[in-house]
Amino acid sequence: MADGTNTSELPFARLEGWPSGLRNAAIGLTVAGAIVFGLALVADADRAWHAYLVNWLFVTSIAQGAVMFAVLVTITRGMWSRPVRRIALSFVSFLPVAYVLMLPMLFAADHIFPWLDEPVAGKEAYLNLPFLVIRHVVLLAALFWLSNVFARASLRPDVGMVRSRMSGTIAALYERLASGWQGQETEEARAFRRTTRLAPVLALVYAVAFSVVAWDFVMSLEPHWFSTLIGPYFFMPAILGGMAATAITTRWLTRQLGMADIVAPSQWHDLGKLMFGFCVFWAYLFFSQFIVIWYGMLPGEQSFVIHRFTAPFSAIAKIVFACLFVIPFFGMLGVATKRNPRTLTVFAGIILTGLWFERWLLVYPSHNPGAERLPLGWQEIGVALLFIGLLLGAIGRFATRFPLFQIWQPMSEIELGGVPVPERVPAGTP
Repeated sequence: MADGTNTSELPFARLEGWPSGLRNAAIGLTVAGAIVFGLALVADADRAWHAYLVNWLFVTSIAQGAVMFAVLVTITRGMWSRPVRRIALSFVSFLPVAYVLMLPMLFAADHIFPWLDEPVAGKEAYLNLPFLVIRHVVLLAALFWLSNVFARASLRPDVGMVRSRMSGTIAALYERLASGWQGQETEEARAFRRTTRLAPVLALVYAVAFSVVAWDFVMSLEPHWFSTLIGPYFFMPAILGGMAATAITTRWLTRQLGMADIVAPSQWHDLGKLMFGFCVFWAYLFFSQFIVIWYGMLPGEQSFVIHRFTAPFSAIAKIVFACLFVIPFFGMLGVATKRNPRTLTVFAGIILTGLWFERWLLVYPSHNPGAERLPLGWQEIGVALLFIGLLLGAIGRFATRFPLFQIWQPMSEIELGGVPVPERVPAGTP
């Protein structure tokens, strides 16, 4: 991919205060969403929790997916991504919130999981509430903790570099993060080693944890149906959603900072190519799962697809296919679309819309197999406001506390750029 502009010297930049629009949107959406959720619980508790589940799956997917995007460009030494990888990493601030928001679903499991009332013979060892709670509490704690460790390791050289320029609570925060500081060069070397070692581990834990999320919160809703591809089908689009959310957030934040030109057209192009590639990969995973089910002609396997490809859900299936493949594929084939941040973020919004409907389509037909009308209304949209408001608040909190661009540059990236780098850290330095 292209190197873009010279990013060897990125500025220290963070939001000095909450933009009024962001603060008002975060508070307003959260309050409105909480009110709607409360009303939905009174009107129909089952549907309220189904809406809660869909929106938790969607927002947690894009938050963790954005972090995984930062992890992937770390593994692949994506030099082009320096201006955007920290913004992608800012979504880590939502993960503790996502963990807390998961817990009510475990307490309301009887509204979500049909196998609690009708146990499935032969699957009792896995489909039982104590084991469900244990695996999600443990696996998601491990995933979110590793994500935060990765983020802290990436942030430490930058906050240590500028901590003397800070004041007040920000200065105290930076001092805690830079505790035991050993000098800039040593800290950069340590951060490089930690992030490159953590990244593959985090990728593996992500695949396992999100596969379990897919098995429990999607596949077990129709406990007699199974698919060996549901895990990748669930967690790979999450990374696509993370990229799309990163594109939108990058454009907004760089304009707020007055640094819209810090991401070069070639770097927008590279981000667009990744989004394009993941849209094609989503279609590949969809077809790989569909063709086996269709070719097998087994009623137990076909039920999941039939529920989603027949009325009234077929309309949503068409929207998902259009937003996650058809529109991005034909709209992003050309170079100009991907080099223009305005058009790229439009397609990012289309992708996120498709991802929300895709998460909805994974859940709702299982709970409404005989529906004559789409169960899509104020409950689902209203609860979405709650989660989007909390996500905006988490990103705003990160943006007002930490550098939004990665100032330090790993030695390996400098070397890839053609600049020889002498050994800067004595052997044996931890």
